[in-house]
Amino acid sequence: MTRTAVLAQILTKAALVAFGGGLLLVVASLFATGRVTGFDPSILLWMRKHTGDHGWVVAIARVVTVMGDNATLWIATAVAIGVCAIRRRWQWCAYLAGTTAGGAVIISAIKAAVNRPRPMIVSHLVDVQTASFPSGHAMDSAFVYGSIAIAIVAGAGGGRRWDLVVVAAMLLVFAIGASRIVLGVHWPTDVAAGWAIGLGWTATVTQVFARRIGGGSRTFGTRTLRVSEPK
Repeated sequence: MTRTAVLAQILTKAALVAFGGGLLLVVASLFATGRVTGFDPSILLWMRKHTGDHGWVVAIARVVTVMGDNATLWIATAVAIGVCAIRRRWQWCAYLAGTTAGGAVIISAIKAAVNRPRPMIVSHLVDVQTASFPSGHAMDSAFVYGSIAIAIVAGAGGGRRWDLVVVAAMLLVFAIGASRIVLGVHWPTDVAAGWAIGLGWTATVTQVFARRIGGGSRTFGTRTLRVSEPK
């Protein structure tokens, strides 16, 4: 793939992500202002009706949601960067740090801009402090665990058995987002937006990184992935 083709691919995907993010913000504003009603409350009330305030589902949700806490995610990122540093994979250190730091800035900006209130139609089963849209747990876990999974698969040279790492990461991200609805601290659209923006940000950074890292295949993320770095 030529340099021009790679750049065109990056710009196209970035434009799609920007369009999708803007559309999500428009939808969120409609829900937040009450111009669209019924969907979010119905799902939240249905969930609480079937899980209650206690029980095994809530207990599992409390455990799973910790995997999306800021402290847990920063520790996971630090460990991943540490492993890359030990192996002298400095470009991967930059990739992980850039994805995480950039994502943190993005979510703070969106939360401040939208400022959507937390749902109050059910009791909150965990303490929350920030605005509701998008779900920080859903978005943060998407770009943290997503980027770590990509680094693992790329470092292993790809292959079907390593694809399971990506699948496991996505299942964890899904579970973390779902736990926020079970615990009553997010509207479903908050979580959906968090997943979309988080994964979109990860995909964008990955494409840019693939172009700049040089060496090997520039398709980055396919089963033929090979990245050349100094040993």
